[in-house]
Amino acid sequence: MTAPTDRIIVLEAFEHVHPDRCTDYEAASQAIDDLARETEPGMLVHALTVHARADDRVTYRWLEVFTDAAALEAHFASLHVQAHGAKLNDGILLSPVEILLYVDWSEAEKVEINTRLGGALKFAEVRSGFYRPE
Repeated sequence: MTAPTDRIIVLEAFEHVHPDRCTDYEAASQAIDDLARETEPGMLVHALTVHARADDRVTYRWLEVFTDAAALEAHFASLHVQAHGAKLNDGILLSPVEILLYVDWSEAEKVEINTRLGGALKFAEVRSGFYRPE
């Protein structure tokens, strides 16, 4: 069984950053944004926003939209993305990245892709909505 390949995938990634490291984080984020634009044609949207501010952390949210499962897997396999993650995990992030996917896949398909991508994905419990194929 394979995950559907003909539908877009929406991903939210939440990253919790020490307030003193926001400048470093935002510089690294701009760099990975530029690399994703240049090297990932299956990435349709790559947008960073400030999701929340607290005294002990700033939570950023990446909104990423992929053309299909292959584009999502290419993103996770990208050496640029892996190097970016390593840089952030060297004192910039306060906790692991929280990844939430919005898909219309079966439970079996979700398990399969989560296993292939390392098991850290969570899936939104979409109660209403639709996914329009191309």
